[in-house]
Amino acid sequence: MFRLLNTSSQGLRPSLISKIKLAKNGSPATTTTTTTTTTSTANTTTTTSLDSKLFFRNNSSATTATSSSTISSPFQDKKPIANDFKEKFPYYEHKYHQPNYMSRWSPRDNNTYNKDIEEISTLIQDEKFRQSMSEKDLYRYVANLYSATITSRKIRLANSRNRDKDQASAFKEDFIYQTAILNVTELVASGDFNNVLSSRILFKIFGTLLQFKLNPEIMNLWETGVSQSEKANNGIGQLYLSHDVLSIVLQVAYETKRFSYEEIKSIYNMSVSENEPVHPFLSDRMGQVAIMEGDHARGLDALEELMTLYEENPQEKSILGGLAQLHLSFIGQCKDTVIAKRFFDKAVDSADSLPYVVVLKAPYMVSFLENCVNAGDSMEEVVELWSRISTHYGETSAATNSSKSATINAGLFKLFFNKFPEPNEESIKLLKLIFTKSPKIDEVFLNTLISNMQWTEKSLVQDVVDAFDKFNVDKSIISHRVILKQAGQVDYSVREILQLWNNLLNKLDAENYKYIANADWSALRAATAFSENYKTSERLGLYLSLVKTYKNYMQHNGACINFIRGWIREASVYKEVSRITTEEDPHFENEIVVEVPHFANLKENVDYRSITKKVTDANPRLLD
Repeated sequence: MFRLLNTSSQGLRPSLISKIKLAKNGSPATTTTTTTTTTSTANTTTTTSLDSKLFFRNNSSATTATSSSTISSPFQDKKPIANDFKEKFPYYEHKYHQPNYMSRWSPRDNNTYNKDIEEISTLIQDEKFRQSMSEKDLYRYVANLYSATITSRKIRLANSRNRDKDQASAFKEDFIYQTAILNVTELVASGDFNNVLSSRILFKIFGTLLQFKLNPEIMNLWETGVSQSEKANNGIGQLYLSHDVLSIVLQVAYETKRFSYEEIKSIYNMSVSENEPVHPFLSDRMGQVAIMEGDHARGLDALEELMTLYEENPQEKSILGGLAQLHLSFIGQCKDTVIAKRFFDKAVDSADSLPYVVVLKAPYMVSFLENCVNAGDSMEEVVELWSRISTHYGETSAATNSSKSATINAGLFKLFFNKFPEPNEESIKLLKLIFTKSPKIDEVFLNTLISNMQWTEKSLVQDVVDAFDKFNVDKSIISHRVILKQAGQVDYSVREILQLWNNLLNKLDAENYKYIANADWSALRAATAFSENYKTSERLGLYLSLVKTYKNYMQHNGACINFIRGWIREASVYKEVSRITTEEDPHFENEIVVEVPHFANLKENVDYRSITKKVTDANPRLLD
């Protein structure tokens, strides 16, 4: 899988400024946007359609009282894909995802994307196939890739996947989509699609790269594209300065420190023209950058610009999306917590009065709480804000609420335990307050608390574990794993850890699992051989005894290989674990007798010794 070469220079070079100016002043004939603008004096008004993601403005301004101009794409009349490939492209249509700013999202079937994207990603390597593609063909492909990436991520956040069974399929999806976007990015950068390239295609490409956080690829593709104006006056560089594209590039450039804030403003000013509207995406992102820089006045100006556009066109989706995102940015990214809290109050207490839906994304809420702590708010005040956020999540029906709750809970508990790494009277009182203020004591709450708990006093940890019974919360498989893993930080006896392991196995069996998953082995390892505070020979003996007993209960051959390979870097433990492969009946120091219960579903699935022998034979020196 390729990655575009990244430049090592920092900051905005003067040569790049000249390239941007050259691209901006390039021939408008190749601009791929179709817009209709009506400009008037006192007796008429100006209306601009923002429906197209190709929205792009040139430097000219209308001078007549009433004029209508249309910029048409030279690719619109291109014939559809050639007959040679038509049979492989018969039902390929743009499958839209649903944006958050319009309504609450619900999970959808993502399988419809995979086959199409994988097939076209392969076909697109064929030069003849590429030459047959029209602008519409390429757009449909990259738009589906963009939507598939977003949908796949939301499905995972919605907890609609089985964490064990679907792990491989989720990885395969990511691999397919990331390979596909990198391939098409490379082809675009090399100029293979210059004859059909449009700003809406670039927007989807940059947007997908952003989903995978491929920031170096974003910046290098953009700088490569802008630089093309030096080679030929073909209008390609102009496409990279379209507002929707810049909306992604400028924020990435700021966050990665590729450009300074002053340089970002310079590029922005070169891309806009007086008396012409700014695309909502660009206003939104420029506002976000200003907020992160602490330039709150400019951030508010961007919000005002979007509100003006909203008044002119209240149904435009891009305006609604920009307003929602900028509102969220003021909450999560504004260091002035007085301003941030005003936007927070509006989103939580007066949401129905807003024309857009502010989805309180968990990372922004965590950042909001962190900013409040840094601004000097007491933990009691932070807990109150957290409680309001959690209540808001409970009142909405979004499919991702479980994941969002876990994230915001983790954010609170990290702040709490950073402030109180050791228990005392004040911290215990505050922890009780958190329980009181939580709108719901459920599995997510307790799992997150246990996972982030830094206190090692056994009685306090056990009190939290006992809360499952106190609040009538059923322990899921994940709960049992979390509790077992946390045992690595607490002074549990070997017998107590063995009981936690047996509790986990009984839950797996009750949930119709036929195998012990990698996540279960990882939890056991954290409690024993990888114990942070109690790495003893007794715990290692327990671990080796359990591996020896349940080795054939792994899911499949691949799980066995991954299991033993995971120990290669730990030479001393690897030697001991490898004995389970190389010796028929090894005996270990502090080994215990393990009684296997009668399971209804858990069973032996593999021949661990024969499978892992490939690994031990390949690394004989590690056994010396």
